[in-house]
Amino acid sequence: MKLYQHRSYVLGLEGAPLPENMYADAAKNGLSFRSCGGLLILGGGSHRTGHRGGGWEELEDFARVRWPQARGKYRWAAQDCMSLDGMPYIGRYGRGTEGLFVATGFNKWGMSSSMVAARLLADMLTGRKNPAEKLFSPQRSVLHAQLLANVASSAAGMLPITKPRCPHMCCALHWNAREHTWDCPCHGSRFTPTGSPLEGPSTEDM
Repeated sequence: MKLYQHRSYVLGLEGAPLPENMYADAAKNGLSFRSCGGLLILGGGSHRTGHRGGGWEELEDFARVRWPQARGKYRWAAQDCMSLDGMPYIGRYGRGTEGLFVATGFNKWGMSSSMVAARLLADMLTGRKNPAEKLFSPQRSVLHAQLLANVASSAAGMLPITKPRCPHMCCALHWNAREHTWDCPCHGSRFTPTGSPLEGPSTEDM
């Protein structure tokens, strides 16, 4: 079971048109649109943790061109677990870990994928057959193009010698000026400016 981490960004806009439904662009760097509490919720600007990406600036630029009268009222960000093949890992954690189950790698679709996970895990725990068990199995093959990209990113992260290191596997950390954190480009750990852990896999101070 292999994962990598992505940052996702959201703006809550006043004075923008409110869609009746939720819309998501299928493009790799597409945006999403939905409404809540009288605000347009604009999502996007995502990038791999510890790497450069659009962030809130990309969303603000998009909104400024299309809805110049709109005003950003809220903004927030999230960390998303991404699987190598785009499918969540749901099921038994390992072949030798009887009674231990996992649900992760929702690839930014946590609200819908969590419902799938709840049904599948309930079936597995009660002994009911579920045709999706093999599809989402955490033991499925990790031989995927994204694995090579992850290995290359990890190797590159080991090279710098002057930057602070992540205690997880000693990857060089990058300063995230947008969110004022130290981010690991290898495995997605994040730390406060003073070195306390914010996101795993690292559980130790920087």
